[in-house]
Amino acid sequence: MRVPCKSLHVGFALLLAACSAMAEVPHVRVRLFSGSNMTQILLSGASMELVAYRGGESLMWERNAYQIRPGQGGVVVSVEGEADVAADSVAVSAAQPYYLVGARSTKRYLPGVVVIRPRSSAYLLAVNVLSMDDYLMGVVHAELGRLEHPQLWAAQAAVARTWFARNQRKFFDQGECYAVTDDVQSQVYHGWPVDSARRARLQAAVRETSGLVLVDEAGRGIEALFHANSGGQTMPSEWYFSPRGHLQSVPDSFSLNCPQTYWTKSLDKEAFLTQMARWLKASSSDSEFRSFVCSYQQPVRAEYLNYQGQKIRLRAIREHYKLRSTWFSIEDAGSTVVLHGRGYGHGIGLSQEGAHVMAQKGYSAAQIMAFYYPGTQLVPWEAMQP
Repeated sequence: MRVPCKSLHVGFALLLAACSAMAEVPHVRVRLFSGSNMTQILLSGASMELVAYRGGESLMWERNAYQIRPGQGGVVVSVEGEADVAADSVAVSAAQPYYLVGARSTKRYLPGVVVIRPRSSAYLLAVNVLSMDDYLMGVVHAELGRLEHPQLWAAQAAVARTWFARNQRKFFDQGECYAVTDDVQSQVYHGWPVDSARRARLQAAVRETSGLVLVDEAGRGIEALFHANSGGQTMPSEWYFSPRGHLQSVPDSFSLNCPQTYWTKSLDKEAFLTQMARWLKASSSDSEFRSFVCSYQQPVRAEYLNYQGQKIRLRAIREHYKLRSTWFSIEDAGSTVVLHGRGYGHGIGLSQEGAHVMAQKGYSAAQIMAFYYPGTQLVPWEAMQP
C-alpha cells in the first residue's frame, strides 16, 4: 500500500543536505553506471523506503523490491501487488545497504540514498547520495582491488578525498545534478563489497584519515594523481600539464618487482616503422632510421623520442598504441618489434603497487603520502585554502 508523504522523507532530506554542506566535508553525489544507458533499474533489500515525487505530491512505500523504468516525462514505479505509478523522480533508502541492478544486469551493493530520474525519454539516471567516508570506502575497494593493507587504504582514502576536493564542481558546472561519475572520468566507485569483514576493514582504514586532505605550501588542495605502478620512477607533472611542486619525478624502488612493473607488447614492424616515420618526418625505408627505431632504448624515463631534430611525445605513442606506460625500449624481432616496458598508468603521483610495498615494509599512511607528494601536509578539510 502506498502512503502519502506530508513530511519530508529522510532520504530526500539527505539529498538536500548534500547541497548545503559545502563548507564542511560534503556528502557526495555520484552518478551510477556513468558510461551506460539504463532502460530499467531493479532494487532489492530489506525494508527499503521509496518516495515517488509527482508534481506537488509525494507517495511512499516500504518494500523489499522495486522496478523503475522510463515513463512519459518521468519514471514508472512497479511494486508487486499494486498498479504502476508514474512519477517525476524517486528516492530510495534503507537502514542497511541494498542491491541495485542497472546496465548489463550488473549488480551493485549500495549505501545511502539513490535518486532516480529520467536521463532522456528512453533512459534513466541514477545518483547515489552518501557521506564522504562511505563513498571513499567504495573508491578504495574498487581502485585498489587485491592490494590490501590498512596503511595503504588509509593513504588512498586521503588521496581520493583530496582529488574530490579539487574536482567536486566539474559536473555541477556543466549543469549536471551530480559531483562525480563512478568510472575513470572521476574515481572508480562500484558501491561496497558484500563481504562484511572487508567492509569493516575498509571502514577502519578510511576513518584513520577521515576529514583530512593533502595541501601544498600555500594551503591549497593538491592535484592528488595516482596510478597503478611507476616502474621505478614517477613522472613529473609538466610532461602532461603545468609543473606542480608536489608532483615531481621521484626514484621509486618500491615499485620494482611488482605484478605490474614490467610489460611487453608486439607490433607489426613495417606498420610501426611507417607510423614512426610519419611522426618523425623520416623515410620508413631509410636504414639509419629503421635501425634507430628498432633499437630504441629508454633506460630512464623520458618525455620525448628524438630523431635528427624531430621529436614526438612518448605520451602520444602510448595513447596511439594503447600501451601501459610511456616508459619502454624497442627490440627488433624479425617481422615484429617488441616493446619492453615498465610501469602501468601515467606515472604521476602515487604508485599504488609501490605504496602497497611501503605499507608492507612498515611505512605509515602519512609517510607514504609524503614520499609520493613531497612538500605536502595533511590538514582538516575546513583548513583548505580556496
